[in-house]
Amino acid sequence: MLATLEQKTFAPELGIEGLTLRNWRDDSDYAKMLPILYADRLSQGLEESITLPDYKTSFETMPGMNVRTGIFLLERYGEPIAYKTIRAVPEADGSYRYAHYGCVLPAWKGRGIGRAMIRHSEAMLRELAETHPADAPKFFQTFLQTTQTALIQLLEQEGYAPVRYFFEMLRETLDDIPENDLPSGIKARPVDPQHYRKIWDAMLEAFKEHWGEEEHTDADFENWLKRPHFDPTLWHIAWDGDRVVAVVINQINETDNAHYNRQRGFTEDIATLKEYRGRGIAQALIVRGLRQFRERGMNAAGLDVDGENATGALRLYEKLGYRPIRTVMAYRKGFEIRD
Repeated sequence: MLATLEQKTFAPELGIEGLTLRNWRDDSDYAKMLPILYADRLSQGLEESITLPDYKTSFETMPGMNVRTGIFLLERYGEPIAYKTIRAVPEADGSYRYAHYGCVLPAWKGRGIGRAMIRHSEAMLRELAETHPADAPKFFQTFLQTTQTALIQLLEQEGYAPVRYFFEMLRETLDDIPENDLPSGIKARPVDPQHYRKIWDAMLEAFKEHWGEEEHTDADFENWLKRPHFDPTLWHIAWDGDRVVAVVINQINETDNAHYNRQRGFTEDIATLKEYRGRGIAQALIVRGLRQFRERGMNAAGLDVDGENATGALRLYEKLGYRPIRTVMAYRKGFEIRD
């Protein structure tokens, strides 16, 4: 296990006086981190609209995250100027993903802080990896958008390479929703709390062969119930008798809509059990969701998709009128690569 770090002089080789790195201490640190997130992302032309309560919840429900040992604040003479996070996530194929992410105030960029943070994260994660099976494949990973050219250059200089591409997609109108019925024998029912575990288990079964799928625990299920924008009244679930066979987990982010003056729904998870694919079940559920979004005053809908999803999800979403608007990349670096 990683030991906590109360305070440590950080990267003296940078020649920046007064830099110290420390662990997250208590909930008051979230309010110090959030302005750094906003400033960093907005300086790169990226969207951000998360509230402080949702920001806190996102960390405390994140798989593999221990906030006391996985969040670090970089301060200069006690004033936060950057932060970073690390976590280890076992994947369903037996490998271990060592994820890291960081934000730096724009005024402090170009001073080598980002590179030093990446290297410190890797060192901490290598220490953590010593507690995991020696023969398990291991790799560092972080996500970024194709427009983040400075970060791309930095990561590639540090030995990272893109391994997977994802698309943020948008259906710009809800005026031309097609007609799609569920196939015979498949029914949709309103969601009750006693259904939550069946829905969760069906998602895990449907996603288990997907790229990057994680190993999940009962704690992950409990955390899923606490995630921001959790609204089962927006979900569309297909049943074959007493079995959940497909799910479309929709949400409406009112904060995001208000911040950007838009009315957009979002489909977070779309999953169909393997033996039920190819029958139009997911398509019918998505259409039901689009109609519900429209009924609730939305005028557009978004979703995220793995560009190489073997189930043909990208083609389905394009057929239903979604178009890519942004590209997100997973960058990885194997443990065998060192400076």
